[in-house]
Amino acid sequence: MIARFGRFGSAVIILVALQTLILMWMVWDRVSILRSHDVVTLKSEPVDPRDLFRGDYVTLAYGITRLPLTNMPGETGFDLGDTIYIELAAGVGTWNAVAIYHNYPTPGVGHKIIRGRVVDQSRDPSTISVAYGIESYFVPEGEGRTLEEERNARNLSVDVALASDGEAAIKGIRIDGEPVYQEPLF
Repeated sequence: MIARFGRFGSAVIILVALQTLILMWMVWDRVSILRSHDVVTLKSEPVDPRDLFRGDYVTLAYGITRLPLTNMPGETGFDLGDTIYIELAAGVGTWNAVAIYHNYPTPGVGHKIIRGRVVDQSRDPSTISVAYGIESYFVPEGEGRTLEEERNARNLSVDVALASDGEAAIKGIRIDGEPVYQEPLF
């Protein structure tokens, strides 16, 4: 009986250690993106008013959410669910899409790459909708309505940290160019 408990106890310890390592890896992955020096600011766009605010977070869309397939350098032939890479160039205060690719490209001088996934192409065959994993931002309770109003007035922009593979994480929120929220590392 004692020998069985010993093996069972070892299995529990190994399982707990494995779960702890997985959680530490998840936290480290997020922190490493937020510590990145590759940060772009994206202009936030209004979102359908029927789905403005659910709970204590704000739904975000960006100027790079809907991308034209015509007159956009790069590649074409994207399907629903495809991972794509968007080359960004600095504009006036925010960054803009300048090319679209199927695989991670070598960016132009001063350009950055953000990775997304094609989530819609049904409305207009000449455009695609892209999700980047940064479409919502949690805020302190009761403060979401103010951010929604600023977003709908087109005064809201988002600082986005980029990992070396193009993965994105919200680093901060700006209203009229002034920082109002900064994402803590922990």
